[in-house]
Amino acid sequence: MMREDGKGIPVRVALRCRPLVPKETSEGCQMCLSFVPRETQVVVGNDKAFTYDYVFDPSVEQVFNTVVSLLV
Repeated sequence: MMREDGKGIPVRVALRCRPLVPKETSEGCQMCLSFVPRETQVVVGNDKAFTYDYVFDPSVEQVFNTVVSLLV
């Protein structure tokens, strides 16, 4: 997207990781993500790190006030 002045509109990305559902837990599935404390980074497995504008681990139930309310 472009603004009238020709400059791009920045995009922000939020990642919310859900907790495992009971079926996954009963089947022995384990969380494959780890979260860097006080950082907006998530690590997949042991070596692939990704950084976002916002990262919410499975313990966070509500992200609206942090992310969406700023846009409304």
